[in-house]
Amino acid sequence: MYSNHNNPTRELLGEVQRHLPAGPRFAQEAFTSERRRPVFIKLSELAPESFYVVDEVAVHAFRNAVVELAARSGTGRLTISYPSYGEFQAQRQRLQDAASKLGHIRVLVTGPVPSVFPPGVGIDFYSITAGLRARYSLVMNQGVRPLLFICRESRLLQVADHQRNVGFFSVDGGLIECIAEEVEWLLRGMVTTLGTFERLETLHQTTQRISRELESYSRRMELAVRRAHRRPDLLTPARFNRIVGQAVAKMEQLQEIPRRALRTIEKTR
Repeated sequence: MYSNHNNPTRELLGEVQRHLPAGPRFAQEAFTSERRRPVFIKLSELAPESFYVVDEVAVHAFRNAVVELAARSGTGRLTISYPSYGEFQAQRQRLQDAASKLGHIRVLVTGPVPSVFPPGVGIDFYSITAGLRARYSLVMNQGVRPLLFICRESRLLQVADHQRNVGFFSVDGGLIECIAEEVEWLLRGMVTTLGTFERLETLHQTTQRISRELESYSRRMELAVRRAHRRPDLLTPARFNRIVGQAVAKMEQLQEIPRRALRTIEKTR
């Protein structure tokens, strides 16, 4: 079903690029830094199931890209969320075109929705304001062509009046079905958050923290080795034992990081 059978990720990112202003586009890796500076990745090199910081322009681009690819294939169950009914109205024609090709689509709106719609729209509406503890945005296509983009607002990353979001994309059918199941629970009032997103976010934060700790410790060890080469007389047995002891202590600290993450993940289930 994909125009590029071997790389659906590349096809999705290519479609996202079409919906963005011309020129090089980058996304910031979430929870990652290099020498205490943010790390930016080219849009074409983003990896699925990795968390990135994206602005509203990128959120719209991902949303439109998934809708376009789903409509083009003519198969699947498309679910899309909007922060308000007014924003849906701005995209109404695009979504009606998609609904005509897919049979019907499901729209989740954060806020009240009208009780009456024109006949034959092919769009099912749901208000999700009351059920959510966090403001998610998602667009998801289930079926033979699985596609997903999901993010949530991050107040910690907000810059001036510009909202920043943390999220990821996926083309993995199994993961998308997990998210879809949780959306069903949300609509039935059984949950107030999307647990799979929360757990993946915790896992990503954990791995990135371990990477930063290892990078920092590696730099300190390299510096100690260079100093020892320049002045081998300074590497006394006592100093050597202290370095080894610090290495052992660091490994124990690193082992505790995933343990704490697992405890956090268990609490979200």
